[in-house]
Amino acid sequence: MLLAGVLFRGQVSDALITRGDDQLRFGDRGSAIRYYERSLRIAPRNSTAADRLAFTLAMQREPRALERAIEISTRALTGEPANLALLADRAFAEIRLGQPLQAARDFASAAALGHDARYASFAARLARKGGNRELAIREADEALRDDPAFAPALLEARRGERR
Repeated sequence: MLLAGVLFRGQVSDALITRGDDQLRFGDRGSAIRYYERSLRIAPRNSTAADRLAFTLAMQREPRALERAIEISTRALTGEPANLALLADRAFAEIRLGQPLQAARDFASAAALGHDARYASFAARLARKGGNRELAIREADEALRDDPAFAPALLEARRGERR
């Protein structure tokens, strides 16, 4: 049985993710978290398990859950630094912990990697809120390069010009 677990580690991990997803759909966040944790224990490099767990924890309001979301996404990003979902998971947790500049930097990284105006616009807004005008302007410009008609980026660009 132990040999089968080792040989089919990836499949077992993926099955646990599916179970976690089912529990989340049923509204049982606690059970979903436990399935995602088990999946990650079985396959520590499974970025999907890390993403699901970090995202689910980031949607909670307890500081410890948010800190864990940051820890999990940071650990997973060391092996997969270009994972946009993990960068966004960490940014959402940082927002909820009142860390707008850290979140802005994560969204800026995701925007640069994915050429995504939404992430750049989030980064601009958070940088402005965190008092980093230079980053806010740069990210608003980045968002407009990716999508010149993106309304949130246009708004952020206008806000940056007024100050």
